[in-house]
Amino acid sequence: MRRQHFFTWDECITSINITPFHYQYLMELTQTRFEGNLSLAVDYLLRKYLAYLYLISQAPTKRTLTASYQPRTKNYVIKKIHIQPTYWGKLYELRFLLGFSMSFIIRIMLDWEMQEEEIPVEPIFIKPHLSPEDELTHSQIQVGNNYSAYNRVSHANLEVYSEFSFPAA
Repeated sequence: MRRQHFFTWDECITSINITPFHYQYLMELTQTRFEGNLSLAVDYLLRKYLAYLYLISQAPTKRTLTASYQPRTKNYVIKKIHIQPTYWGKLYELRFLLGFSMSFIIRIMLDWEMQEEEIPVEPIFIKPHLSPEDELTHSQIQVGNNYSAYNRVSHANLEVYSEFSFPAA
């Protein structure tokens, strides 16, 4: 059993592997809407697109719980970012459920956000349509800064179980 506690008052320095075009848009979004706070920009993207991300999950079809999928291209560069561990932890856990790397999850959400802003971009995934059930799931996504997470991964039957409690215990 692994238990993680994330608290949001600290920032960690990490890196993402992303195209310069997407990184530039991420920084522009961060500066214009969130006063330079990248953590809030990532939180905004996750809350807005999480239900859509569930619909494009590759983990069940890959038959593996690794999250190494990211399209190969020479345009990607590694950029250092400062982010609160809570939001990086959410992306870390999502990679098991979705089958994509954290950097690629950010890129997918940025593609969809740029489409909504009518910025010309060719998204890797077309944003799926939400059914009424999916909309209900989307409306129940919790908003919070501190949480505890319990995760269980079964490699035998390819199941991931995550339990979140808010606020952190």
